[in-house]
Amino acid sequence: MTAGCEDVLEAVLLGRTLGADAARHVAACPRCTADAPVLRAVATALAAPPEPSPGAGARIAAAAAPVLARLRRRALARAIVVALLPLPLIVLIDAWAVRALGGLLAGVLPDALATYLVYHWTAALALWLGLATAAVPLLAERQLRGREGCLR
Repeated sequence: MTAGCEDVLEAVLLGRTLGADAARHVAACPRCTADAPVLRAVATALAAPPEPSPGAGARIAAAAAPVLARLRRRALARAIVVALLPLPLIVLIDAWAVRALGGLLAGVLPDALATYLVYHWTAALALWLGLATAAVPLLAERQLRGREGCLR
């Protein structure tokens, strides 16, 4: 193919109208004469893609469901691990705070009252930490649902 053939066949494929020179070239060149009708058919087919069959979306969603579920479980597990990663540090800080509070209260209050307050504060910290830790999977699931809602 020469450069003239390439230009003419490109114009035919893109659906452009051919000028007089290009039309004469198609009539004179055996390769362009053979390829031009095929390229016109391709251009017509590409210009109007066929309508998808009814129910294609449901079939595609059903076929992708196992893969999407596996990816969702992985993302949920990743979110839980990332959320629970600072848990040992939080426990250490809480233990340090309880020890510091116990020392402070022991110097000011009677031992029984200081011990009572430290134990109750420790119980409250354990409850808050337990509730926060239990909420992590729920919040991670909600976050994943929110992302999927944005994608729909």
